[in-house]
Amino acid sequence: MAAGPTHIGNYSIVEQIGAGATSNVYHAQHVKTFASVAIKQLRRGRQSEIYQAMFATEAELGRRMRHKNIVHVLDADLNDAGGAYLVMEYIKGAALDHHDRANSLPPILTVLSVVEQIANALRYAAELGVVHRDVKPGNIILRPDGLAKLSDFGCAIPVSAMGEVVAGSLAYMSPEQLDGEALDQRADIYALGAVIYRLLTGRHTFEADNVFDAQIAIHNYPITPIATWRKKLPQELIAVIERALEKDREQRYATWDEFISDFGNAAHKIRMSDYDLDLYRGFSMSTQSVLSSYMSADHAFSKSGFSRSTMQESYGV
Repeated sequence: MAAGPTHIGNYSIVEQIGAGATSNVYHAQHVKTFASVAIKQLRRGRQSEIYQAMFATEAELGRRMRHKNIVHVLDADLNDAGGAYLVMEYIKGAALDHHDRANSLPPILTVLSVVEQIANALRYAAELGVVHRDVKPGNIILRPDGLAKLSDFGCAIPVSAMGEVVAGSLAYMSPEQLDGEALDQRADIYALGAVIYRLLTGRHTFEADNVFDAQIAIHNYPITPIATWRKKLPQELIAVIERALEKDREQRYATWDEFISDFGNAAHKIRMSDYDLDLYRGFSMSTQSVLSSYMSADHAFSKSGFSRSTMQESYGV
């Protein structure tokens, strides 16, 4: 494998910190000011007009958007000989795809906080007429102080527009996005619903062995009930997730305001409860059933300290 660049523009590369389908992401420092930034550069094999246009859109949107929960684009060079690149603020934290497996799930209070922050960021984007199209755990960065940042508007398109290509991540795509239809904020609401499901269960909303089966499932099969993977989640929260994941967008939340209101009500009830919802986090269903039996016998067991912790307390826990 070829070595990565040592310099891009006026920046020296510290290390590669990410790689996507079309680009690499680096931690870099300005050669004069030593300011830390993140640089996203198109790979040499992805220099076609379509990818160049998507990159230019990301640069324009990233400069225009000013929201505390959206990664800001500081500069861009779309004509660099080594490949078009964006210079972005460097976020010290962890992308949530590091915490979306069954044995590494975030505490539920962290999930609630992240979802509220990202929903507000996406509402802001929708107000500017933008559909993100690639909301997923890997595009959400969580800082140690609990601030969540939404990144990667490389797939973004204007509301009610049809992209030149079907883009996004299959596990988080709504049926209409998979079909290449014109989209609105309901596509991103669906994607965030799938993110919540993943962060609470470590599973996707459907089980599929290949891309074809996944596409069939997105269009035709109901989501696997969340209780299949995680017991005792409040019905108010489950109802919000299920409505966000409706296959028919007319049955989904119509606006971010509606989603944020219902999710906020469910989150408030959880925060005010003395029931330890993290008791079942990260355990197999057989172990969850045993814990549930203990709980039925002794409600005080919910506060016994048996809950599994997999993230640092600094992550807003």
